Amino acid sequence: MPVYKIRLLVFFTGFLLAPIQVMADYHYQNTEDAIVADEEKLAGEISAFLVDYAEVYNNQNYRALKSMWYDDGNPIYMAEEVPFPLYGKQRLDNYLNPVPGKKILEGIDNRYSEVRAKYLTPDIAVATYRIDYDLKLVGRAPMGGWDRIMAVFRKADGEWKLTAYAEAPMGPMTMARKQMKAIPAQTDAEKAAYETTTETLKMLSEAQVSEGFDEFLAERKDLEPTH
Repeated sequence: MPVYKIRLLVFFTGFLLAPIQVMADYHYQNTEDAIVADEEKLAGEISAFLVDYAEVYNNQNYRALKSMWYDDGNPIYMAEEVPFPLYGKQRLDNYLNPVPGKKILEGIDNRYSEVRAKYLTPDIAVATYRIDYDLKLVGRAPMGGWDRIMAVFRKADGEWKLTAYAEAPMGPMTMARKQMKAIPAQTDAEKAAYETTTETLKMLSEAQVSEGFDEFLAERKDLEPTH
């Protein structure tokens, strides 16, 4: 969770176009998948790590936080609001402490949940989990939200350490639908704002279609999926 994150998607609310909603609901059903015993144990270990990680982060103890990263000098950190991945210790240090000596946050509260994990090797694991957060930047109103995360962990001296981290937010249209459902519009002004947001997101999505996509579709109009 970045120190000075400003998540504009938190404010995106509204309805999705029906076909997009159907597609999203179809692919992302909330099913009870079977979890094998070793992965369940691993998820418990990663969950325990994240409890400690949240504590030091919420206390803004960045020295302790960085000690929970694998010390190879080359961490990878991908924040949703930064347009490029952050590679290396110096980039991570700068991200966590963008203005040395200046307080950026009045407070932050991260909560991690929905941990799933699997081994890549006996000492390397990949995990997915959810973060829910509330934060207050100095001079701004409090804000809150949530995100999905995928991270890679490496074991060192018997303890798991982070080595790569990526935030994986949903697309704005999907996020808009979920925010609208979670916080329904109450007043006419809010309903109008939600409608404007929906139309803006639709316009931006349509405007980003690549030149030549019509020809691409025409060439494949008779294509049938194979399974």
